[in-house]
Amino acid sequence: MNLKRLYTLIILACFCTLGQAQSLYPKVPAPWQKNTWDNNDVIIPPLRISVQTLNQQPDSADLIFQEATRHLGKPYHYGGKGPNAFDCAGFARYVYLKFGFTLPGGSASQYVKGRKIKSTKQLQRGDLVFWQGREMNGRVGHTGIVAECDPATGRFRFIHAATHSGVIFSYSTEEYYAKRYVGACRLIGDRQKPEDPIPPKVRRKRT
Repeated sequence: MNLKRLYTLIILACFCTLGQAQSLYPKVPAPWQKNTWDNNDVIIPPLRISVQTLNQQPDSADLIFQEATRHLGKPYHYGGKGPNAFDCAGFARYVYLKFGFTLPGGSASQYVKGRKIKSTKQLQRGDLVFWQGREMNGRVGHTGIVAECDPATGRFRFIHAATHSGVIFSYSTEEYYAKRYVGACRLIGDRQKPEDPIPPKVRRKRT
């Protein structure tokens, strides 16, 4: 066998091998080609973004509320700034700091921030609410974050770091808080959707 014929056989063998290898894989069209897949080809569907999902994203008030509830059950510690323990002002400060708001570390200093809310009927989720301390001396001594509010009655539920219970939910109608309420302020914008219904009234002992 001469050298020229040997080269020809080698080239033919290479073409045969390439043809067999291509038959092992599905045909994948180029990006500019359309509707060229065979029935046996595997087609990966394109990623689709649901407009409905985007429209259902929570607003700022909901995000603040969700962050606050993540810490339910954590213990109270005087001067605690989180994330493992809080006092009342430290809890509000920690939650709002997650969203770019830098609050002072004391309840009285927090009370002068934001826009004042004159009536509890105007409260919305995420507002800061304030009470006098145990001494009942007229000074702000406690901070909470509104969870839900009944615009008809002004009754509201709030989340806060209570001295003997840690981070819990409480109601504005509880005797201890009802007679010590001072006022509220709002750091975020007004909500564009109605407030969630407030849960049934629950009687609690002083915390």
